[in-house]
Amino acid sequence: MVAKTPVRIAFVDDDENLLSSHRRNFGRLMPEWDGVFFGDPFSAQDAITTQPDIVAAVIDIHMPGMTGLELATHLRKTRDDLIIVMLTGYADLQSALMAVNELGVYRFYPKPTNLQTILDGIADELKRRDEHSEDSLPTAFLDLFQLGVVAIDETRTISHMNAQAAEVMRTSSLVRIGTKNNLVFTPMPDGLDSFLHPTANLAPRRQQSFSLEHDAEKLSLFVRRMPKTSDGTTTFMVILVDPLQQCPPAIDDLMDLFGLTRSEAKLTQKLTEGLSIDQAAETVGISSSSARTYLKTIFSKIGVNRQPQLMKAVLSTIPSLRS
Repeated sequence: MVAKTPVRIAFVDDDENLLSSHRRNFGRLMPEWDGVFFGDPFSAQDAITTQPDIVAAVIDIHMPGMTGLELATHLRKTRDDLIIVMLTGYADLQSALMAVNELGVYRFYPKPTNLQTILDGIADELKRRDEHSEDSLPTAFLDLFQLGVVAIDETRTISHMNAQAAEVMRTSSLVRIGTKNNLVFTPMPDGLDSFLHPTANLAPRRQQSFSLEHDAEKLSLFVRRMPKTSDGTTTFMVILVDPLQQCPPAIDDLMDLFGLTRSEAKLTQKLTEGLSIDQAAETVGISSSSARTYLKTIFSKIGVNRQPQLMKAVLSTIPSLRS
C-alpha cells in the first residue's frame, strides 16, 4: 500500500515570535501534515514556486522588501493551484479586496487568529477540492470589517455584501436591495451617478464620500473605485456607516482606506481631532507651509475641498475599522 503524501503548508512571516509559535504548535495540531517556515518572502518564493507539493501558503501581508500581496502575485503566476491565506495586523480593506478579487486568495484573517482556525480553513478547502465541489466565491473576508461593505458595478448591481451591510439594510430606511439585486438609496445621494458614470472628458475619481438624510435618520457612504477586471468591468466598494458611531481614526486605517502617506495620515488624524492646521502641524513636527501642501493632496485623495468636509468624510467613514 502506497503511503499518502503528507500535506505541506508554508508559513511566511517576518515576525519571528509568531513564526516560532507556529513551529511549536503546528505538529501538535496537525501531526499528519508538514510545515515549512520562512522569515523572508524571497526564500519563500523560491521554495514554493519550485516545490509543487507545498499546497498552501499562509502569508503576512506586511513584510519588508516584498509585501504579502507582491509575493502572492509572483506565486500566482506559476502556482494557480496554490491555496493562499493572508494575515494582517489590521483590517486592511483595499488589500483584502485586491487579495480576493485579483489574486484568488482563499482566506483573509486578522492577526492574531488562532492557528487551528487557519488550518481548519485550509483543510476545508482541500476537502472541497477532493470532492470536486463547485467553486464558491470567498466572500467571508468582508466580515472582518465592522462596517457594512457592499461590492457593486456601474449599475449598482450587488456582487458581494457582508453581514454588517445586511444588518444596516435591515434597520435603515435609506438603503435597501432592489428587485434587480441592485443597491437602492432613498433619497439618491447627490453626485453618486456622476461618480459611477463619469463623463468621457473627465478622469474618474478614485473615491468619494456621500451623505444621506431623511427625517431624523442619517447614513454616510464612502465609495471607492476598484481597478477594472480583465473583462473591463469596474467594481465599486460601498462602505455604509452610521455617523453616530464615531471614534478617532487610526493612522494605518487612514493610509489604507484613503491611500494617504504616513505623514498625510498623521496630519489628517490631528485635524479630525479638532486641531487647527497650525496646531496639527506643530503636533506632528512639520512646518505650517508643509502642512498646507499636504492638505491639498489630502483633499484631492479623499475627494473634498474644505477642512470641515474632510472631518466629516473621515469620521463618518472610519468609526470602527479596528475592533
